[in-house]
Amino acid sequence: MSVKSFGNPSSSFRSRFGKTGNRASKPYVYVETFSATGGNVSAISPGNGYIYHTFTSSGTFTVTSGTKTVEYLIVAGGGGGGGSGPSGNRYGGAGGGAGGLLNSTTIVSSGSYSIQVGSGGPGSNGTTNGTNGNPSYFGPIVATGGGGGGYDTGPFGSFGSTGGSGGGGGAASNPGDNKGDGTPGQGNPGGRGGFSPVGPVTGGGGGGGAGGAGNTGQTNGPGIGGVGSQFPAFTGPLIGVPSLAPLSGYFAGGGGGGVYTSGTGSSGGSGGGGAGSPAPGNGTPGTTNSGGGGGGAGGNGPITNGGAGGSGIVVIRYLA
Repeated sequence: MSVKSFGNPSSSFRSRFGKTGNRASKPYVYVETFSATGGNVSAISPGNGYIYHTFTSSGTFTVTSGTKTVEYLIVAGGGGGGGSGPSGNRYGGAGGGAGGLLNSTTIVSSGSYSIQVGSGGPGSNGTTNGTNGNPSYFGPIVATGGGGGGYDTGPFGSFGSTGGSGGGGGAASNPGDNKGDGTPGQGNPGGRGGFSPVGPVTGGGGGGGAGGAGNTGQTNGPGIGGVGSQFPAFTGPLIGVPSLAPLSGYFAGGGGGGVYTSGTGSSGGSGGGGAGSPAPGNGTPGTTNSGGGGGGAGGNGPITNGGAGGSGIVVIRYLA
Protein backbone atom coordinates (compact mmCIF):
# COMPACT_ATOMS: atom_id res chain seq x y z
CA MET A 1 0.00 0.00 0.00
CA SER A 2 1.53 3.27 -1.09
CA VAL A 3 1.92 6.32 1.16
CA LYS A 4 -0.69 9.04 0.50
CA SER A 5 -0.43 12.82 0.95
CA PHE A 6 -2.50 14.74 3.49
CA GLY A 7 -5.83 16.03 2.24
CA ASN A 8 -6.16 13.75 -0.80
CA PRO A 9 -6.24 9.97 -0.21
CA SER A 10 -5.87 9.21 -3.93
CA SER A 11 -2.66 11.16 -4.50
CA SER A 12 0.64 9.33 -4.41
CA PHE A 13 3.75 10.15 -2.41
CA ARG A 14 5.32 11.62 -5.58
CA SER A 15 2.64 14.37 -5.58
CA ARG A 16 2.96 15.40 -1.96
CA PHE A 17 4.02 18.99 -2.89
CA GLY A 18 1.18 19.44 -5.35
CA LYS A 19 -1.99 21.36 -4.50
CA THR A 20 -5.29 19.53 -4.35
CA GLY A 21 -8.93 20.25 -4.90
CA ASN A 22 -9.82 23.70 -6.29
CA ARG A 23 -6.26 24.92 -5.60
CA ALA A 24 -4.66 22.45 -8.00
CA SER A 25 -4.60 24.86 -10.97
CA LYS A 26 -2.86 27.69 -9.07
CA PRO A 27 0.96 27.56 -9.35
CA TYR A 28 3.20 28.12 -6.37
CA VAL A 29 4.61 31.68 -6.40
CA TYR A 30 8.06 32.35 -4.91
CA VAL A 31 8.38 35.82 -3.37
CA GLU A 32 11.95 37.07 -3.13
CA THR A 33 12.69 38.97 0.07
CA PHE A 34 14.90 42.07 0.13
CA SER A 35 17.28 42.73 2.97
CA ALA A 36 20.00 45.35 3.42
CA THR A 37 22.28 46.73 6.13
CA GLY A 38 24.36 49.84 6.65
CA GLY A 39 24.09 53.29 8.15
CA ASN A 40 21.52 54.29 10.74
CA VAL A 41 18.47 52.23 9.79
CA SER A 42 15.06 53.71 10.55
CA ALA A 43 12.30 51.12 10.54
CA ILE A 44 9.10 51.82 8.66
CA SER A 45 8.54 55.51 9.27
CA PRO A 46 5.08 56.47 10.49
CA GLY A 47 2.72 57.25 7.66
CA ASN A 48 4.93 56.58 4.65
CA GLY A 49 5.94 52.91 4.74
CA TYR A 50 9.62 53.42 3.86
CA ILE A 51 12.81 52.11 5.41
CA TYR A 52 15.67 54.64 5.55
CA HIS A 53 19.41 53.96 5.67
CA THR A 54 21.05 57.23 6.73
CA PHE A 55 24.80 57.75 6.53
CA THR A 56 26.18 60.74 8.43
CA SER A 57 29.68 59.32 8.07
CA SER A 58 31.28 57.02 5.51
CA GLY A 59 30.42 53.32 5.50
CA THR A 60 28.99 50.50 3.38
CA PHE A 61 25.47 49.75 2.15
CA THR A 62 25.18 45.98 1.81
CA VAL A 63 22.33 44.15 0.10
CA THR A 64 22.23 40.70 1.69
CA SER A 65 19.38 39.33 -0.44
CA GLY A 66 17.06 40.36 -3.24
CA THR A 67 16.83 43.18 -5.77
CA LYS A 68 15.10 46.51 -5.22
CA THR A 69 14.60 49.97 -6.68
CA VAL A 70 15.82 52.47 -4.10
CA GLU A 71 15.70 56.24 -3.91
CA TYR A 72 18.81 58.12 -2.85
CA LEU A 73 19.69 61.59 -1.63
CA ILE A 74 23.40 62.37 -1.91
CA VAL A 75 24.73 65.71 -0.61
CA ALA A 76 28.42 66.61 -0.76
CA GLY A 77 30.29 68.76 1.73
CA GLY A 78 29.86 72.53 1.46
CA GLY A 79 32.67 74.92 0.55
CA GLY A 80 34.33 77.12 3.16
CA GLY A 81 33.59 80.84 3.26
CA GLY A 82 36.09 83.49 2.19
CA GLY A 83 38.13 85.42 4.76
CA SER A 84 39.14 89.05 5.18
CA GLY A 85 42.60 90.55 5.65
CA PRO A 86 43.96 93.42 7.77
CA SER A 87 42.07 96.70 8.21
CA GLY A 88 42.66 99.22 5.45
CA ASN A 89 43.44 96.59 2.82
CA ARG A 90 40.53 94.18 2.68
CA TYR A 91 36.76 94.10 2.34
CA GLY A 92 34.14 91.39 2.90
CA GLY A 93 34.68 87.67 2.26
CA ALA A 94 32.21 85.70 0.14
CA GLY A 95 30.00 82.77 1.09
CA GLY A 96 31.02 79.22 0.23
CA GLY A 97 29.05 77.23 -2.31
CA ALA A 98 26.79 74.39 -1.19
CA GLY A 99 27.76 70.81 -1.83
CA GLY A 100 26.43 69.19 -4.98
CA LEU A 101 23.09 67.42 -4.53
CA LEU A 102 21.71 64.38 -6.37
CA ASN A 103 18.28 62.78 -5.90
CA SER A 104 17.03 59.92 -8.07
CA THR A 105 16.48 56.15 -8.09
CA THR A 106 18.62 53.16 -8.92
CA ILE A 107 18.32 49.37 -8.79
CA VAL A 108 20.46 47.51 -6.26
CA SER A 109 21.05 43.77 -5.84
CA SER A 110 23.14 41.50 -3.64
CA GLY A 111 26.54 43.01 -2.92
CA SER A 112 28.26 45.90 -1.18
CA TYR A 113 28.19 49.58 -2.16
CA SER A 114 30.75 52.01 -0.77
CA ILE A 115 29.39 55.16 0.83
CA GLN A 116 31.40 58.33 1.35
CA VAL A 117 30.03 61.33 3.23
CA GLY A 118 32.05 64.38 2.24
CA SER A 119 33.37 66.73 4.91
CA GLY A 120 32.94 70.48 4.58
CA GLY A 121 35.84 72.63 3.44
CA PRO A 122 37.62 74.87 6.00
CA GLY A 123 37.00 78.61 5.82
CA SER A 124 39.84 80.85 4.69
CA ASN A 125 41.68 83.80 6.17
CA GLY A 126 42.31 86.89 4.08
CA THR A 127 44.97 85.33 1.85
CA THR A 128 43.21 82.42 0.11
CA ASN A 129 39.77 81.26 -0.93
CA GLY A 130 37.78 78.98 1.29
CA THR A 131 38.56 75.32 0.65
CA ASN A 132 36.23 73.27 -1.52
CA GLY A 133 34.07 70.67 0.19
CA ASN A 134 34.69 66.97 -0.33
CA PRO A 135 32.55 64.74 -2.57
CA SER A 136 29.92 62.30 -1.35
CA TYR A 137 29.08 59.12 -3.21
CA PHE A 138 26.88 56.02 -3.26
CA GLY A 139 28.81 53.42 -5.23
CA PRO A 140 29.56 55.04 -8.63
CA ILE A 141 27.13 57.96 -8.13
CA VAL A 142 29.14 61.02 -7.07
CA ALA A 143 28.11 64.48 -5.84
CA THR A 144 30.79 67.18 -6.12
CA GLY A 145 31.95 69.24 -3.14
CA GLY A 146 30.91 72.90 -2.95
CA GLY A 147 33.23 75.66 -4.16
CA GLY A 148 35.12 77.84 -1.69
CA GLY A 149 34.12 81.48 -1.25
CA GLY A 150 36.38 84.22 -2.60
CA TYR A 151 38.45 86.43 -0.32
CA ASP A 152 38.92 90.15 -0.76
CA THR A 153 42.17 90.87 -2.58
CA GLY A 154 41.66 94.62 -2.74
CA PRO A 155 40.73 96.18 -6.08
CA PHE A 156 39.03 93.21 -7.74
CA GLY A 157 38.32 90.45 -5.22
CA SER A 158 39.21 86.84 -5.90
CA PHE A 159 37.07 84.54 -7.99
CA GLY A 160 34.88 82.13 -6.11
CA SER A 161 35.85 78.50 -6.70
CA THR A 162 33.93 76.13 -8.96
CA GLY A 163 32.22 73.21 -7.24
CA GLY A 164 28.93 71.38 -6.79
CA SER A 165 27.59 74.90 -6.26
CA GLY A 166 29.96 77.78 -6.92
CA GLY A 167 31.49 79.98 -4.26
CA GLY A 168 30.66 83.69 -4.20
CA GLY A 169 33.18 86.26 -5.45
CA GLY A 170 35.18 88.35 -3.00
CA ALA A 171 34.24 92.00 -2.47
CA ALA A 172 36.21 94.65 -4.36
CA SER A 173 36.56 98.36 -5.04
CA ASN A 174 36.34 97.75 -8.80
CA PRO A 175 33.66 95.80 -10.71
CA GLY A 176 34.25 92.27 -11.93
CA ASP A 177 32.26 89.13 -12.63
CA ASN A 178 34.09 86.92 -10.17
CA LYS A 179 31.54 84.33 -9.13
CA GLY A 180 32.34 80.59 -9.11
CA ASP A 181 30.41 78.19 -11.33
CA GLY A 182 28.32 75.23 -10.20
CA THR A 183 28.15 71.70 -11.59
CA PRO A 184 25.19 71.18 -13.97
CA GLY A 185 22.51 69.02 -12.40
CA GLN A 186 23.98 69.42 -8.91
CA GLY A 187 24.10 73.11 -8.02
CA ASN A 188 24.20 76.73 -9.12
CA PRO A 189 26.78 79.52 -9.45
CA GLY A 190 27.71 81.86 -6.64
CA GLY A 191 27.05 85.59 -6.62
CA ARG A 192 29.47 88.24 -7.85
CA GLY A 193 31.27 90.23 -5.18
CA GLY A 194 30.01 93.73 -4.48
CA PHE A 195 32.06 96.77 -5.41
CA SER A 196 32.12 100.46 -4.63
CA PRO A 197 33.81 103.12 -6.78
CA VAL A 198 34.02 105.51 -3.84
CA GLY A 199 35.48 103.32 -1.13
CA PRO A 200 35.62 99.90 0.44
CA VAL A 201 32.08 99.67 1.76
CA THR A 202 31.09 96.48 -0.01
CA GLY A 203 30.19 92.88 0.75
CA GLY A 204 31.14 89.50 -0.68
CA GLY A 205 28.85 87.54 -2.95
CA GLY A 206 26.65 84.75 -1.64
CA GLY A 207 27.56 81.14 -2.35
CA GLY A 208 25.42 79.15 -4.76
CA GLY A 209 22.86 76.61 -3.52
CA ALA A 210 21.37 73.44 -4.95
CA GLY A 211 18.11 75.27 -5.69
CA GLY A 212 19.31 78.75 -6.70
CA ALA A 213 22.27 80.98 -7.45
CA GLY A 214 23.94 83.15 -4.83
CA ASN A 215 23.11 86.85 -4.84
CA THR A 216 25.49 89.60 -5.91
CA GLY A 217 27.14 91.57 -3.15
CA GLN A 218 25.84 95.11 -2.83
CA THR A 219 27.65 98.43 -2.47
CA ASN A 220 26.51 98.60 1.15
CA GLY A 221 25.94 94.96 1.91
CA PRO A 222 26.84 91.39 1.03
CA GLY A 223 24.99 88.85 -1.06
CA ILE A 224 22.55 86.31 0.37
CA GLY A 225 23.42 82.63 -0.09
CA GLY A 226 21.58 80.68 -2.76
CA VAL A 227 18.58 78.68 -1.57
CA GLY A 228 18.90 74.90 -1.24
CA SER A 229 16.45 72.25 -2.43
CA GLN A 230 13.62 70.90 -0.28
CA PHE A 231 12.75 67.21 0.10
CA PRO A 232 9.74 66.65 2.39
CA ALA A 233 10.35 62.89 2.33
CA PHE A 234 13.84 63.39 3.83
CA THR A 235 13.20 65.65 6.81
CA GLY A 236 15.30 65.24 9.94
CA PRO A 237 12.72 63.20 11.89
CA LEU A 238 12.10 60.81 8.98
CA ILE A 239 15.78 60.09 8.32
CA GLY A 240 16.67 59.84 12.00
CA VAL A 241 18.77 63.02 12.31
CA PRO A 242 16.90 65.27 14.77
CA SER A 243 19.40 68.12 14.41
CA LEU A 244 18.20 68.65 10.82
CA ALA A 245 14.55 69.08 11.83
CA PRO A 246 14.73 72.93 11.73
CA LEU A 247 15.73 72.81 8.05
CA SER A 248 12.29 71.35 7.10
CA GLY A 249 13.79 69.05 4.48
CA TYR A 250 16.03 71.67 2.83
CA PHE A 251 19.61 70.72 2.00
CA ALA A 252 22.59 72.41 0.30
CA GLY A 253 22.07 76.13 0.93
CA GLY A 254 24.83 78.57 -0.01
CA GLY A 255 26.76 80.62 2.54
CA GLY A 256 26.04 84.33 2.98
CA GLY A 257 28.60 87.03 2.24
CA GLY A 258 30.42 89.11 4.85
CA VAL A 259 30.33 92.94 4.97
CA TYR A 260 33.16 95.46 5.13
CA THR A 261 31.98 98.25 7.43
CA SER A 262 28.49 99.01 8.69
CA GLY A 263 25.54 96.66 8.69
CA THR A 264 25.24 92.92 9.16
CA GLY A 265 26.38 89.97 7.14
CA SER A 266 23.87 88.28 4.86
CA SER A 267 21.97 85.14 5.73
CA GLY A 268 22.85 81.77 4.32
CA GLY A 269 20.47 80.05 1.95
CA SER A 270 17.74 77.72 3.26
CA GLY A 271 19.35 74.32 3.60
CA GLY A 272 22.09 74.93 6.15
CA GLY A 273 24.06 77.78 4.58
CA GLY A 274 26.12 79.70 7.18
CA ALA A 275 25.51 83.41 7.66
CA GLY A 276 28.09 86.01 6.66
CA SER A 277 29.61 88.12 9.40
CA PRO A 278 29.29 91.80 10.30
CA ALA A 279 32.51 93.79 10.42
CA PRO A 280 34.81 92.53 11.76
CA GLY A 281 34.12 88.90 12.51
CA ASN A 282 34.33 85.29 11.41
CA GLY A 283 31.76 83.70 9.14
CA THR A 284 29.27 81.15 10.51
CA PRO A 285 29.83 77.47 9.62
CA GLY A 286 27.36 75.57 7.47
CA THR A 287 25.05 73.16 9.31
CA THR A 288 26.48 69.69 9.91
CA ASN A 289 25.14 67.05 7.46
CA SER A 290 23.31 69.66 5.36
CA GLY A 291 26.02 70.34 2.76
CA GLY A 292 25.57 74.07 3.41
CA GLY A 293 28.32 76.53 2.45
CA GLY A 294 30.22 78.48 5.09
CA GLY A 295 29.54 82.17 5.63
CA GLY A 296 31.97 84.89 4.54
CA ALA A 297 34.05 86.90 7.01
CA GLY A 298 33.47 90.56 7.88
CA GLY A 299 36.32 92.99 7.21
CA ASN A 300 37.57 96.34 8.52
CA GLY A 301 39.57 94.87 11.38
CA PRO A 302 42.07 92.14 12.15
CA ILE A 303 42.35 89.09 9.92
CA THR A 304 39.07 87.15 10.08
CA ASN A 305 38.13 83.72 8.83
CA GLY A 306 35.32 82.38 6.72
CA GLY A 307 33.04 79.74 8.20
CA ALA A 308 33.65 76.07 7.43
CA GLY A 309 31.29 74.29 5.08
CA GLY A 310 28.81 71.80 6.50
CA SER A 311 29.43 68.09 6.01
CA GLY A 312 27.22 66.16 3.61
CA ILE A 313 24.92 63.16 3.98
CA VAL A 314 23.80 60.07 2.06
CA VAL A 315 20.29 58.65 2.55
CA ILE A 316 18.86 55.57 0.84
CA ARG A 317 15.19 54.65 1.18
CA TYR A 318 12.87 52.00 -0.20
CA LEU A 319 9.36 50.68 0.34
CA ALA A 320 9.20 48.11 3.08
